Amino acid sequence: MLVEVGLGSDSLVIDLPEDVLNVLPFKSELIRWKEELYFTTPYMLKTEGVVGTSYVVPGKVYYWPPGKAFCIFYGFSEPYSEVFLLGDYVGPLSNLRRFKTGSVEVFKHVVADDLKDVVEVLSRLGYSTATPLDNGVRVVVASKYVGGVRIAFSVIKEDYGMYLESDTFYEYSMGFEGIRSVYRFKSKVRSYSNLVRFDLTEDNYLCLTSVVKDISSLERAVNDLERVYQFIFKELTIT
Repeated sequence: MLVEVGLGSDSLVIDLPEDVLNVLPFKSELIRWKEELYFTTPYMLKTEGVVGTSYVVPGKVYYWPPGKAFCIFYGFSEPYSEVFLLGDYVGPLSNLRRFKTGSVEVFKHVVADDLKDVVEVLSRLGYSTATPLDNGVRVVVASKYVGGVRIAFSVIKEDYGMYLESDTFYEYSMGFEGIRSVYRFKSKVRSYSNLVRFDLTEDNYLCLTSVVKDISSLERAVNDLERVYQFIFKELTIT
């Protein structure tokens, strides 16, 4: 079940067990600790006989019994104490790094009507999808694992087409090594696809982007993005 966590003009969506519906809606306080967002809840997870963990996977949602909290991990930090796997965050992890903290409203997520055509295509391709708020505007976010790599991106629908932006790789540096790395990846990406670009986010992180004119081109762009993202991820992580 998709659950939306709203803070003003922005929100995030997590996929949780159906019984969470019993405590919705509720209000809480979203807190950041290291590379984790968490908030207390009225939900009580039965942990008797269930194996917990002190090692977490970015993009997963865990339950922390001492605070009755839902914890969303998005980076390299590990939990303060034992947690229990509960569900998944839907969308790019980089969105969580810049998400504001404070008072939130937690409620059942409903997919925006005007974005259902995009959601249908991405769902058919095996993605978990949602339509959270981004600066007051509903956008599509999607994520899934391909070959052990978490692929995630946002889709912004405009009158002239759709803009896709992937999860980020690393922060751009104007130093010699940084510029050389960008030129190298730009060349590689262009050799793989004429739809996907090695690009910058508005906050200076490197990512993949694509612009498509209509829904008929979306599937091809997503397939190219998957392939290129896996290549760059493996280049950055395999020594």
